[in-house]
Amino acid sequence: MQIKDLELKLEFFKENGYLILEDIYNDEECNEVVNHAHQVLGPSDDLTPLMNIHKSSEIIQKFMSNKKLLNFINSYFQDTALGLQTEFFFMPPKTVGFNPHQDNTYVKASSDSFISAWCALTDVDKNNGGLIIWPKTHNEEALETVDTGLSKHDNQDPNATIRKTVVPEQYNKESPIIKKGSVLLIHSWLVHASNTNNSDNNRYALLCTYLKEHTDFRSGSYAQRVPFTLDDTV
Repeated sequence: MQIKDLELKLEFFKENGYLILEDIYNDEECNEVVNHAHQVLGPSDDLTPLMNIHKSSEIIQKFMSNKKLLNFINSYFQDTALGLQTEFFFMPPKTVGFNPHQDNTYVKASSDSFISAWCALTDVDKNNGGLIIWPKTHNEEALETVDTGLSKHDNQDPNATIRKTVVPEQYNKESPIIKKGSVLLIHSWLVHASNTNNSDNNRYALLCTYLKEHTDFRSGSYAQRVPFTLDDTV
């Protein structure tokens, strides 16, 4: 990434709270992660997302350490990025989407010291469970959340539907098309959600989160976040 191009991307991200980095991974790298997740899952038919799959996987740690991705994140932090958490989504057909939420509601890191990288492992759009974003909502920082009265849905994260963030009316939502191998970067306070998967195929994605070195955060009883170093020379 050229310096001028990087500066423009950083400016866009800071203004809008999100950025799509195109073609970060090739087909082989995406397929390797998907195949690995199925190996970890084994014969189970419970397709609830796999939390922190990186903890026992050099494949996932290598994937997170992508040089192009870390170049942007380190530049945004103006410091060294640590890996923090991963979650692999199988999202089979008819899986309901995630309610509107802000990732930093759970992590509680300082505003510009935490970032999420949502990696598309197949082509993703509105029909097959693609993300919904509310650009510029990161400027609001922490927003009100309310209970929905719903319970966990099949094949979805336990936190996906039980609460939701109240989005101020002035913000409009978008459902970006994200190509396989591209990455949607999400500011710690950007409100986002996902659509229900109305296609006939799984919508594979890997969520990778990163923390600025020496930043305080909440580990969480479910996520059990533990920072770890990344090697972008592999």
